[in-house]
Amino acid sequence: MKINKIKKKHPIGLQLANLCTGLNSFYTYGVVGYLFLFLTSSVEENGLGFSVSQASDIYGTYSMLAFMAPLLGGILADRYLGLQKTIALGTFASIFYYISFITILPSNPTSVTLWICFGIGILASGLGKGNVSALVGEFYKKEELTRRDEAYSIFYMATNIGSFLGPIIVGYIVETKFATFNSANEVVSYGFKYAFLTAAILNVIQFLGFIYLAPKWLKKVGKYPSFKKVEDKEEKNTSTGFTKEEKGRILAMIIMFVFVVLFWSAWYQTQTSFSLLAKNLVDRSIFGFTMPISWLISFNGILCVVLAPVLAKLWVRLDETKRGDLSVSAKMALGMILSGIAFGVLVVGLNTLGGVTDGSSKMSIWYILLAYLLLTVGELMLSPIGMSLFNKLSPAKYSSFVMAIWYLSFSLANKISSKLTGFTESLGFTKLFGFIAIVVIVFGVILLLLKGYLEKLMALEKFKDK
Repeated sequence: MKINKIKKKHPIGLQLANLCTGLNSFYTYGVVGYLFLFLTSSVEENGLGFSVSQASDIYGTYSMLAFMAPLLGGILADRYLGLQKTIALGTFASIFYYISFITILPSNPTSVTLWICFGIGILASGLGKGNVSALVGEFYKKEELTRRDEAYSIFYMATNIGSFLGPIIVGYIVETKFATFNSANEVVSYGFKYAFLTAAILNVIQFLGFIYLAPKWLKKVGKYPSFKKVEDKEEKNTSTGFTKEEKGRILAMIIMFVFVVLFWSAWYQTQTSFSLLAKNLVDRSIFGFTMPISWLISFNGILCVVLAPVLAKLWVRLDETKRGDLSVSAKMALGMILSGIAFGVLVVGLNTLGGVTDGSSKMSIWYILLAYLLLTVGELMLSPIGMSLFNKLSPAKYSSFVMAIWYLSFSLANKISSKLTGFTESLGFTKLFGFIAIVVIVFGVILLLLKGYLEKLMALEKFKDK
């Protein structure tokens, strides 16, 4: 006898969140890939002509503030505006952020005007970044734990589609389509302004699309401040404190936050030391083709696009079995362990060089590709799951603010990761990667051992009792 199983579809509003994060990721990753080059290129090359040290200080501070700004954006959404209005304002501010690079900076390329532009960008990031992620969780009831995990995996896939395509297309705009070349086919000037113009146009499309589709696809989801909604439901409860369960969940998030920061501190090596390794010590030829260094970042993006839906379906399938889905702590712990193994793979590859690190001998590209594969699986077991977890555990009044805390982990991890990269000069790649491998694996095992305690603190099963 055939049993027809009815599969519950995801709300159409999830598609709008996916469109927003996909577009945002497209132009953000596309522009960020050339932003530092824009700051340090000469005026003749259509850049601003800042020194490397000056640009590094400014850009590092900007990146840190951009990831911290969602904390304020979360408060604004939770208490005053609601998610829909805050996201729309963030997208609107982002339009002016990219336009400012075309209008304000060229006429007065100073650090003051640059900070005016970056200030608009920080505002846009604060209003939009964490709140779009928080919007995803608003479509599901608290007891829909696995469906929420699946939704965040799909959302994460949409993000990575943008991060994969953005650098490729914007790179073509900057270095080919609107660049000028000398007789030796070397770039004389870059098409930076067309990259910013492209980002501004996409922002306009995103803004108008959100304004038009939100009333139809979102309706009341995220329309009102969550703080007010919860207060209206708790008329008899005059206390503004947290319940015992909420305190336990907050403690669980604090503990998980430490592990998440540690994970991203290792993962962000893909943007720094991995590039140095690929440039100097990796034979990037594959099937007769030499892979550009920048393609490794896109390789991570396409792996996320392919593997995210696979893992999302896996969680649903496991949930339907007698044993049930893996616990959140177990998934994140296994993600860390896999990521640690990825650095171990690189250590094995470096050992094939026999200690020769002057570039005369190079390791096979397959080692770094395998490392990226393991890191991507680890990322998918930790990042969308962690994003979903923070949304589940957040007190209803502070859902957007808590999602901003998630993005704060990127800010701290970037700082730690940049410090780790500095040790490549004194320790070398082998010792640095070996150290990272051991630390990440050990902490992954620790997280696995803390699984029972953390699950008790999170009390996710209580959602099903409501």
